[in-house]
Amino acid sequence: MARPSKFIEFKLCKSCNKELNYKNFRIVKPLTSGPNKGKLVAWTDINGGKRFGKCKDCEVTRARDRYLDNPIPQMLSNSRIRAKKKGIPHTIGTSYLEKIWPKDNKCPVLGNKFEMGYKKGYVYGNLVIVSDIVNRLKSDATLKDM
Repeated sequence: MARPSKFIEFKLCKSCNKELNYKNFRIVKPLTSGPNKGKLVAWTDINGGKRFGKCKDCEVTRARDRYLDNPIPQMLSNSRIRAKKKGIPHTIGTSYLEKIWPKDNKCPVLGNKFEMGYKKGYVYGNLVIVSDIVNRLKSDATLKDM
């Protein structure tokens, strides 16, 4: 009797339940923190690589849905990255962004619904949330200037 192979070419996605080729699942690296540090939470593909249990399409859909539901964590992450690249301070957090977020979900300058900076950095008192077009037009102008 043949011994079953531990390497898999096709796998059922845990989210959409479609049987897909291993290339449709992202490669997984060992965990970098927590009690399972250094361990892999994955299945083994036909080439011996470790893969995630959800397909790439399901991961993209989940990320998009999370952003549409609450864009603030992603906005905060992006602002940290920009601040680090520019070498400017970043002292804000989620609660501050939630506090200054327009209650009507509209750009305070143009009045349009959100579709999902100064060089002082991402610090208290130096932020206003506006639409992307206004942000590009604004550059270093203040709301009063606009």
